[in-house]
Amino acid sequence: MIISYPKRSILSLFFLLLLLLSLLNLSKLDQEISIKKQTINETPVTIFEPKKDKIDNILVFVAHGFAGSSSFMKSIAISLANTGYKTITYDFLGHGRHSKPYSGSITNENGATQLFVEQTSDLIDYFLNKKEQDELIIIGHSMASDIIFRVANTNDKFIGSIGVSNYTDQIKKNEPNNVLIINGVWEKHLRNKALNILESIGITNPQENILYGSFSDGSARKVLSIKNADHVGILYSENSQLSINDWVNKIMGNQYNIKTNNLGIWAALLFISVVGLFFLIVSFFKKQYFNKIEVSVFRCILGNIFAAVITPALVYFFSINFTEYPAHSYLINHLFLYAILVIIINKIPLNLSSLSDFKLQDFTFLFCFFAFIIGSILDNYVSTFYLTHSRIELFFPLIIGCIPICFLIDSYYTNKRFILLKSLITKSFLIISLSFAIYFKFDELFLLGYAIILLIAFWVVYGFLSHYLMKRIGSFLSISFANGFTLAWTLAIALPMYIA
Repeated sequence: MIISYPKRSILSLFFLLLLLLSLLNLSKLDQEISIKKQTINETPVTIFEPKKDKIDNILVFVAHGFAGSSSFMKSIAISLANTGYKTITYDFLGHGRHSKPYSGSITNENGATQLFVEQTSDLIDYFLNKKEQDELIIIGHSMASDIIFRVANTNDKFIGSIGVSNYTDQIKKNEPNNVLIINGVWEKHLRNKALNILESIGITNPQENILYGSFSDGSARKVLSIKNADHVGILYSENSQLSINDWVNKIMGNQYNIKTNNLGIWAALLFISVVGLFFLIVSFFKKQYFNKIEVSVFRCILGNIFAAVITPALVYFFSINFTEYPAHSYLINHLFLYAILVIIINKIPLNLSSLSDFKLQDFTFLFCFFAFIIGSILDNYVSTFYLTHSRIELFFPLIIGCIPICFLIDSYYTNKRFILLKSLITKSFLIISLSFAIYFKFDELFLLGYAIILLIAFWVVYGFLSHYLMKRIGSFLSISFANGFTLAWTLAIALPMYIA
């Protein structure tokens, strides 16, 4: 689509203003609080503290869910701090900025669950030993909802616990103190489970949005559903912030003015403005001719069926240990072998003439945009995206698998016909083959399920943007290398570090 110069100017001004407006509003969210990062007992911690003298002798801990990071909980933490409560977020072992892996099954209370409980308890003891706080409240999302109730049950300093997207079985009639459960309205299974929890502690025909028990003796119990919220959206909802702050106020007997924020909305608008500017910048690039690579649909199907069957079988018996983490190491082997098999069967050329297609400036532009522009938005407002030392050690070996698979998929976008069909066939069979691997070695490779989610998200966002650029400038090899580096970066930082 050709955009006229006047339209490009108007759109450029619009997206630039939207970008500035988003940044301005995001910067205002934490003006009245201080945010400090530190490492305590090897755990990366962020402390959100009101600047005004409005802090009770209380500390609120906020824990993220599985495969997430403390960045996910930033909206809730900022809201609590702006209301008047000192709040701590932190990264679990193997997650976010934490440099150490976790081990054991998350479904076994003596495995990873116990590790996360001990990690949280150690962190809490650190602050209690400083004698700055006498009372504690703890909040946990998804997996962490189980962790936080286990911790609260072992420490009488906790006067309240809040499970977000909750699925624990650790809530009893009289412990822990003052329990609030909030789920997204679209999380039907978790909503039903929450009511079952109330029923199991002796409440007949429990209903949402009704307070049972009393704050005076710690027996308060309540279940809420948050409008227009799912498992992730609930973390950014103003209604979630209102419910959480109101519960803390009632526990403390305070009437603090609750401060909510629209971090999720402004972060989304910032992302939209950046993507809009990307499209406009690319539209200024001179359109260039590039060599077409043609692969028949039949050969594409044949190659992917063969690779989907052979790859998990071969890697099951023969693989290279690139890292100490089984899921990461397996993924490198799988992506590399799968790509090579399909490239050979598809007869995709890789010779000196195709290598001359690589243009450093195109690679640098796209990779920097993905890693540092979009990456900064993700790191600040969604989940940790910048590589730490331990993640850098994963990034480089992951390139070995990620560049070939991106080369394979991106090559279809130089075809004359059935581009999307061939790309979809390859992506689908790759997912099927990874699913086979999970089935063969679930205990070691269950994290590949999350890797599949990351691959799909990568293709939707980064794949779409890079293929738009490819149509404009050609340079297929530059695009595939940029995608390969970005995919390796994404998997290195987002896939939890796990040792069986």
